[in-house]
Amino acid sequence: MSEEFNTKELVSELVPHKGKMLLLDGIRSYDLKDVRITTEVKITRDNLFYEDELGGVPAWVAFEYMAQSISALSGIYGRSKGEKPKVGFIMSVSAFNAKVPVFKEGETVVVTVHETVRMDAAVTFDGAAMVGDTLAATATLNTIEVDDPKNSLGLN
Repeated sequence: MSEEFNTKELVSELVPHKGKMLLLDGIRSYDLKDVRITTEVKITRDNLFYEDELGGVPAWVAFEYMAQSISALSGIYGRSKGEKPKVGFIMSVSAFNAKVPVFKEGETVVVTVHETVRMDAAVTFDGAAMVGDTLAATATLNTIEVDDPKNSLGLN
């Protein structure tokens, strides 16, 4: 790993999400050869999805942590090639399994995503979210990368 992205500000240079929509607090590690990234999210009351009655963030939000981790990996890959990252869309989330109901205030969620299948622009990732030594959530995310998102959505 040649470049560090250990703050929210540095992560924001890699992903299109801004402000409260940027959920990642940092990148712990990445490997472009193995197509893998590990990120972290610190659970605080300032998190967009924080719910007072739960005392934290519902575990289903882990799939968005995984999606933003994929986006950050794409951003790092684009930088390594001197290109802008491609825009990606989540086509489906399957096999989502939350082993905890809530990420509690004060916890750090560590997310790892790994590319498992690539067929042209369609890419599948396996994701996992950990809290300490506990596996908190897993999912498979099917994505598609596009060069021109407006054209892909028929907005041109």
